[in-house]
Amino acid sequence: MKLKYLFLLLAVAVFSGCSEDDEDPVLTLQKTELTANAEGGEYTIGVTSTSEWTLSEVPAWVVAESSATLDKLMLKVNENLGQESRSAEVTLTNAETLSQKVTIKQDAYAFSENHFYKLPVVFHVLYWNQNNKYHYVEEGHLQKVLDGVNQYYDDCGASMNFDFVMATEDPDGNKLEEPGVSREKWQYTTMDPSTFMGSGDPKYRDILWDPSKYINVVLYNFSDDLVLGIAQFPWLPEPFEMDGISQVKKGANLNENPYPQCVSINNKYIYDIPKGANGYSMSNVVATLSHELGHFLGLYHAFNQLLNGNTNSNEDSDYCTDTPPYNKYRYDVALTNYLTHYGDITSTTSDGYEEFVMRTNSKTGEQFRSTNIMDYAVSDANAFTTQQAERVKYILHHAVFVPGPKDYTGTDFTTTRNSTSDFRFTPQFIE
Repeated sequence: MKLKYLFLLLAVAVFSGCSEDDEDPVLTLQKTELTANAEGGEYTIGVTSTSEWTLSEVPAWVVAESSATLDKLMLKVNENLGQESRSAEVTLTNAETLSQKVTIKQDAYAFSENHFYKLPVVFHVLYWNQNNKYHYVEEGHLQKVLDGVNQYYDDCGASMNFDFVMATEDPDGNKLEEPGVSREKWQYTTMDPSTFMGSGDPKYRDILWDPSKYINVVLYNFSDDLVLGIAQFPWLPEPFEMDGISQVKKGANLNENPYPQCVSINNKYIYDIPKGANGYSMSNVVATLSHELGHFLGLYHAFNQLLNGNTNSNEDSDYCTDTPPYNKYRYDVALTNYLTHYGDITSTTSDGYEEFVMRTNSKTGEQFRSTNIMDYAVSDANAFTTQQAERVKYILHHAVFVPGPKDYTGTDFTTTRNSTSDFRFTPQFIE
């Protein structure tokens, strides 16, 4: 009997020694590398672990979460709007200090003639006094402005094939607290926009984020109250060319461009958005930003821009024959006289609006209504033409300092910091 009981005790001891509590610690993953396409998406990786696990931080373009039962790693990868592929790592660590890494690689979009561009915008809000709402700009307002800009472009009557979107992360991959907005304390409360855009002073260019990844819009108080906005024109790399657009010659170093490749907006008018169906303002910030972004993407004014003061001019100077030209000098004289005597035009139903929304074609003498976003003064400002859309499309496809996939076939340029070239950039900005 004693032997029988001894056998039972040994059996219990052996069974107890094989309990789950004494298992070797485990943390394994179904896969340790994930390749996502440019569109992004949602992905799940199986996890086996003998204890609870946590996740390391990841860049803003990846969202990583555990399932409720801790048997899955769930990843959401955002769309890659940049020109280059990117990668990140997420580390899982369990309570037993075991770790496993997942490497996430994401492709960039390959160039395609029919690619629909999403152009990330960052507003650099330059301020000195955080309590000044014109300098600091109220949270959420700039999203409202950009929504209005997209509405202008979407309803313009021409196929533009892109949208502006608020940037979601900074150049270091950190998530922006307010999408598309970088608030930067600045020592100057008022600046000359021509100096900002054209002096070549490094402190102005250094404000910008990488122009191949972001469209930079800088907000500050202009020293000239009459100027609402200014934009740099784009650059095309040789051998690509377009009338009115400067060319980066082969061998050039893009890092040697000392001029801020951006749009500047006068923050004095940042809240100027007409209210009501018939409200109107010549300083409407949505119309201003739409107009300046048109310049940034290669469009000239839809009037005799190069010939102001020549009262006999009938030349079309915007390189688009489907935008009727008019003599801006003559128009401005008449409009100034009207505003001096009758005050601002604030309604689209007023007699002043109906009179000055009309133009005279300087080539044919015929009357036409101003609808083009690249016009200004009194204008419906709600249309682009087919040829304007074609210019913008060419810029999106080939220009440097513009986000999105590009066709750079036959080009030769560099961004290497230590490389120098004989090519010299010049400022190319316009109001």
